Order: sequence, then C-alpha cells, then structure tokens
Amino acid sequence: MSLQQKLDALRTHLEVGTRSNALVAMLRVMEDAVSSDRATRALQAPSRAPAFSLPDATSQTVSLSEMLRDGPVVVVFYRGEWSPWCRKELNALQGVTGRFKLLGASVLAVSPQLPVFSRGHIRRRRLDFPILHDSGGHVAAQFGVEWQVPAEFRKLYLDLNVDLEKFNGQGGWVLPIPARFLIDRQQTIVYAEINAGETHRMDLSGLLTALEGLQRKASGP
Repeated sequence: MSLQQKLDALRTHLEVGTRSNALVAMLRVMEDAVSSDRATRALQAPSRAPAFSLPDATSQTVSLSEMLRDGPVVVVFYRGEWSPWCRKELNALQGVTGRFKLLGASVLAVSPQLPVFSRGHIRRRRLDFPILHDSGGHVAAQFGVEWQVPAEFRKLYLDLNVDLEKFNGQGGWVLPIPARFLIDRQQTIVYAEINAGETHRMDLSGLLTALEGLQRKASGP
C-alpha cells in the first residue's frame, strides 16, 4: 500500500469511525489551502534555498550549509507529532533512509513543535534523521510555506485536544504547509513538493527519482 493509500484509509477511518464534525471541518480547511495562493508562494525549483541553522531535539545546532558539504539534503516541513498524517509521512521517510544514504543524501525534518515532543517521536519511531525546532515558523516563512491558523478555526483544534501553544510554545498557531525540498550541494532547490492538504500527501517516488537524477548528473557520463 502506497503512502497516499495509507493516508486515504486513515482519513476514511476518522471520518466514518468518529463522525467528528470538528475533524471533518478541520480537514476541509486544510484542503482548501491546496487551491489557495499559499502553496503558489512557496519556493520552487530551481531557486536558491535559504540558509538556516536550527536546534535539533537535543539542542545541538544543525546548519544546512554544513550538511550540504556532505551531499544533497532533503528538507521536510512537518507540522508535528499531533498530526497522524505527519507521523505517517515521517515513518515513510524513515523507511527509505537507506536509499537516501546510498544516494548520498541526508534528511532534515523541520517543525515548530517543541523539542520535548520531537525527542519522544524520534525515540518511539527510531528515526535516523533529526527534527529541527523552527520556533515561530521563521524558516518555513523563508521557504514560503508558513500558514497562520485563522482565529475562527482554532476552536476546532482545541476541540480535538490539539492545543498548538502546548505543542509549539508561545505564538504556536503558525504551521508549515507540508512540503519537501531537495537541495543540491550548491544550495539550489532542484525539486519541490508543496501540498497544503493534510490528507493528500504525495508519495516519495518523485523525490527519489529526482535524487537519482541528481546523482547521475554528479557522476557524469
């Protein structure tokens, strides 16, 4: 079963099994953002990736420029542990980290959630890549994928026990649009997937194909 099929099955289970009007409304809000200009404002390929340095879950600073010295980097914007779809996406990424390594690439997940939640997720899911803390979504804004949750919809999150100020800290009602960027060693975005819909994540095949093409280009004829 592909990642997309897993996400669709999860959505069906939640809608049919729980009959939660709040959840359905929240999903619709997320999906509405797909057709909005939020996604079109995101950086696309080819463009220069913003340089950034962020703390990981152990408070160690991770720099994109330093990571690029070792090879291309996949930057994944991740809303948080509270989102079942985001958890599934990170699990899928973990499942192909071996292929990423063979292709010379590393993965950085970027999230506004507090490090304490990231540490728990890394431990439980045995992730081989870091989750960086983007407080206030400033790096997400540089990539054009930040989204301010409208005040009228915050109650929907709270009704689902999703208090973003608890998960993200003060001012935590800024979320990233789910997005993946493949950045080459020259700090150029060579591939981008922007998908605001919480239940319509793209599978990883396009990302892997782009990475394989990047490796072939680096290897020469």
